[in-house]
Amino acid sequence: MSVLSRIPLSPVGWVALGVLGLGATGAALLLWPRGAAPFSCPLDAALSLPSGQAAMLCEVLPEPQPFTADVWLVLRVLVPDLPPADLDGTHADHDWICRDLGLPRAAAMDAPPDRIVVQLMSAPFPRGEAAPGIRQSIEAYTIATGSCMWELL
Repeated sequence: MSVLSRIPLSPVGWVALGVLGLGATGAALLLWPRGAAPFSCPLDAALSLPSGQAAMLCEVLPEPQPFTADVWLVLRVLVPDLPPADLDGTHADHDWICRDLGLPRAAAMDAPPDRIVVQLMSAPFPRGEAAPGIRQSIEAYTIATGSCMWELL
């Protein structure tokens, strides 16, 4: 004797139970998280870095800092072949991005930013989200006498 045959339901009860079960399954499928849409770089501006790497300017974001009045200008650059951190030869790339891309954008802002942050990433992802498996290299600069002065992070 099966377990279902021991449950005292009429044929109408079984039909109702089946409809409710299918309805709940349908609702669960509709509400099931499908994952976020993949992030794509809104600017898609092609670059050739001093290291010879092909890159793409992904985003330029003025970013107000919490609990202070500071504003950082964040330049996010997609570098698909970004070398591992232990082989990092990207410092000249960071400097070039700050000088040639960051300084002109900073000069165009209503108020100069307190810091320019250059973020290189091997794949695009939304700023501020965790990115396990995506290689990154981040450097920060202050603007001093019209040039980028590297800061230790």
